[in-house]
Amino acid sequence: MLNTTGRRGLARLLACTALSCLPATAFAEDLVGVVTNAASGNALAGAVVRVGEAGRESVTAQDGGFVITNLAPGDYTLVVTYAGLDAQRIPVTVAAGPPTRQNVRLTSSAVNVEEILVVARLEGQAGAINLQRQAPSLRTVVSADALGQIREGNIGDALVRLPGVSVETRAGVQRTATIRGLAPQYNTVTVDGLRMTNVDGNRDIALDSFPANMLARVEVVKSPTADMSADAIGGTVDLVTKSAFDRRGLVIEGAAGGTYNDLRGNWNYQAGATVSNTFGADEQFGLLGSLYYFRDERGYDVMQTGYNVSAQDEKTINRTFYYDRSETKDKIGAGLTFDFRPSDNTRAFLRGIYHYDYRDLNHQGTDYRPNAATLANVTPDSATSTGGRIDTIAFYREPKNVFQMYSGGAEHRAGAWTVDGRVAFSKARKTYPVTLQLVNSFNGVNLAYDRSDRDFPVFTITNNIDVTDPGRLAFRQFDTNQVPRTEKEWSFDSNFAREFTGAVPVRMKGGVRVTLKDASQAQPLTVRYTGLTGVAVADLLEPLSSPDFMKASDGRAVLVGFTPDWRKYLQLQQTNPGAFTQTAAARLFTEETRANADFTIGEDIYAGYLMGTIDLDAFQIVAGARIEHTKVSSEANAVVTNNGLIQSITRVSDSNTYTNVLPGVQVRYTAMEDRLVLRGAVTQSISRPPPGDLVPSRQENAQLNQRVIGNPNLKPAESLNLDASAEYFLPPVGLISAGVFYKDISDFVFSSSRIAADGVDERTRQNGEGGKVTGLEVAWVQQFTSLPGMLSGLGVEANYTWLDSKGAYPGRAEDLPLVNSPRHILNGVVSYVQGPVSVRLSYNYLSKRLESVGARAALDVYNAKSSVWDLAVKVRVRDRHSVFFNVKNLTDEPTIQYQGGRSDPTLLTYYGRQFNFGVNFDF
Repeated sequence: MLNTTGRRGLARLLACTALSCLPATAFAEDLVGVVTNAASGNALAGAVVRVGEAGRESVTAQDGGFVITNLAPGDYTLVVTYAGLDAQRIPVTVAAGPPTRQNVRLTSSAVNVEEILVVARLEGQAGAINLQRQAPSLRTVVSADALGQIREGNIGDALVRLPGVSVETRAGVQRTATIRGLAPQYNTVTVDGLRMTNVDGNRDIALDSFPANMLARVEVVKSPTADMSADAIGGTVDLVTKSAFDRRGLVIEGAAGGTYNDLRGNWNYQAGATVSNTFGADEQFGLLGSLYYFRDERGYDVMQTGYNVSAQDEKTINRTFYYDRSETKDKIGAGLTFDFRPSDNTRAFLRGIYHYDYRDLNHQGTDYRPNAATLANVTPDSATSTGGRIDTIAFYREPKNVFQMYSGGAEHRAGAWTVDGRVAFSKARKTYPVTLQLVNSFNGVNLAYDRSDRDFPVFTITNNIDVTDPGRLAFRQFDTNQVPRTEKEWSFDSNFAREFTGAVPVRMKGGVRVTLKDASQAQPLTVRYTGLTGVAVADLLEPLSSPDFMKASDGRAVLVGFTPDWRKYLQLQQTNPGAFTQTAAARLFTEETRANADFTIGEDIYAGYLMGTIDLDAFQIVAGARIEHTKVSSEANAVVTNNGLIQSITRVSDSNTYTNVLPGVQVRYTAMEDRLVLRGAVTQSISRPPPGDLVPSRQENAQLNQRVIGNPNLKPAESLNLDASAEYFLPPVGLISAGVFYKDISDFVFSSSRIAADGVDERTRQNGEGGKVTGLEVAWVQQFTSLPGMLSGLGVEANYTWLDSKGAYPGRAEDLPLVNSPRHILNGVVSYVQGPVSVRLSYNYLSKRLESVGARAALDVYNAKSSVWDLAVKVRVRDRHSVFFNVKNLTDEPTIQYQGGRSDPTLLTYYGRQFNFGVNFDF
């Protein structure tokens, strides 16, 4: 039974909830203002503004603004609190008529305003902590201080330090985020709440495809509320853009510098600037523009090995490809935002974002291929073979990626009502002006291999084949393969909110959103040549000199001294295409590939939601439900082959619809003067299948004896999510937190394969039984400003995540982790700021992660555990200006994949150390 206190509390809750739904009383005066940091002039988001006499409070928005409605005229005491700054109590008189304005400038008695770097660090971390503390749901905010460490426009560099987040390295950059053990396809990346478009046929968003200098902050939302898109089982990465009203007046800030990569001795450069200003008689206009350019030249050393695996799980090498990957990248990011705020009740905006990424990628290497049919003298570490070959390979591509997003909207407040609307258009497009893959071969090579050093197999030629003689090379293959792809999305949304200011404040909110997505892909320029006439292969080569290739191998990794010259092949194709010929198999491959890649798909989502927020003393309850109706329509080619000939190519179409109702409730409890925050949440979310899996295609590949069948009837994965956490905030700026979560996922999407009646390996994607994820997240952030003397500059950031994920995979009786889900994630940062100098030493550890699932354990592929150290140094030279020096990957840690166990590596990549330096300016 309830005790007296409990009965009174329940009675009060029911009575006040009823009263709060009555019409507002006659007094309806508003108190408005902006809270800023006196030391920096920056707006403070997440500050708590209370009117104690009325029992009312408001949390400041991104621009520092607050609104407290429905106050009776009279005298009040305004109390403003913000972790890291001194609280202020301000007397204010609310008069009848227009809103009463009271701006607030907070200061800190603990920090000298002249210590600019100390102020910047504390302000950045305080901003993140205050936003997390006041948020209605569980989320982690990337501090402005952490965003300031980004030097190549890659947001992944900031996310990698967050609890529960692991970021995989691709092509030397932190590219895609796994959240709480869920792979990128189960998460969403949004810009101000709007989904980003993607050109890769999946839902993995590359974190380096957005101009980072447009960002005010990044939020990782782990328990969604009903007003958010539900398409995120792991979480949502929301990129919140800047506005001129974040820091009023004329502001000019930016950076310029260079980068040195020690693996190839490459020097690069970058520059970016953001200019903003507020203007007009009442500063009702705001304009912010940003421009960024990054030039990057780098190289990687790569070892790639494939194995033949016996029924007894014994492995022998079927190929080892050593190659030098060189990359030249030009990135341009631009953004423009116009804000119009004619009054405290009305605001509107227009925003445009553009990101351009053009790369030259060139793989040049040597592929050792023993003949599996003649293997002899086999031991776990060695074997011999006859009749193998050694290929010299060049693979050159020029991918060009363009991302654009344009949006506009308005918001108006009338008394207790707020309404807003927004329209947005985004487009992502990938093209390949040039894509060539060239293979020449030394045939009839007898090879012996020694893999006593498993990372670097050594190959020895045991017959008289001279691989230094280009005259012995034979032309094998020339592919040109271009896959232009475009994705477009329109978004329309509108929301309304109503505040009820009875004895218990209640806020109701509802809205609708419509998103209309279209994606298309074609491959009109694909062709494979397998013959060369009238031209000697030796005349189409270029030297390959890499004396420092794969230093860690101590000479075991050897490249042939020449490789196909892609420029000469391209010129020959353009000027004398008759020099190249095709076999029947090459013609079949060309026709199949063109047909297989041609598809269109549309995905329309109609969503609506209703939610309410109730504040009852120390409790805040947010409850609501979202309904999303999805319609998918697609067209693709069904290809049928027989005996090496295409029998038919039929254009087929399909469609599918489904509806999801997704309720959720979040509870937040504060105690100890708001220093302790307890949270609990029960939510439901979904993850839609990748668009590329939904097309009704039937793709034949005679060369691989493989058939891939699309599945337009795939259902979205659904998840029941349970969260509980506790956060204790340490003065002046710090926190200790711990949280547990559980996800029960159904209709997980996986790849299945079978041998069809005609002997072809037939593959498709289908819904499985699903999986479960259980996790623990703990974090500690503290600045030791209270320590004496030089020790006051110390700071610590540390977090640890434990994950236990289990997936049900067809044909496997044992439990396996979900793909990309590490068991352990550990991050640590030790920082020191004193006078003009700031130093940060960072560490990131990821345990092994499952990359793909085979038929048995020996065939499973994993990403190996990794440990990465980074260093960042900043020195203030004048006012807000500073110079910086950063080192990424201090210990030259490679990325490694292996099959079955670490002793059987399949991929080993060395990226080298990267040194970044330059100047920051801020006027």
